[in-house]
Amino acid sequence: MRVAHVRSLGIIGAVLAMLTMIAALGFGLLALFGKALVAAVLVVLLWPLVFSPAFTQFVFGSTSVPFFKVFLLLAAASIVAKMLWPQTWGRRR
Repeated sequence: MRVAHVRSLGIIGAVLAMLTMIAALGFGLLALFGKALVAAVLVVLLWPLVFSPAFTQFVFGSTSVPFFKVFLLLAAASIVAKMLWPQTWGRRR
C-alpha cells in the first residue's frame, strides 16, 4: 500500500495535527475541571449582587472578584470533596 499522498500535506498537515492535539488537551481539561469552571463563572457573576464591595475587599484584597482565585478555590474544594466523600462524586471504593 502506498501512502505518497501523505507527504503532500506538509505544513498544513502539521498544523492540523497540532490543532487536533490542542483540541484534545482542551477537552481533557474541560472534562477534569468543567464543574469548577462553571461554578467559578457563576460565583464571579453573582458575587457583586450578593456581597458589598467592602466585604469583597476584605475577602479578596480588591474590590472586584478575581476569576482565577475563585476557580482555584473551587477546584481545590472539589478535590477535597472527592477525597472525603467518594461515593457521592461517582468514584467507588
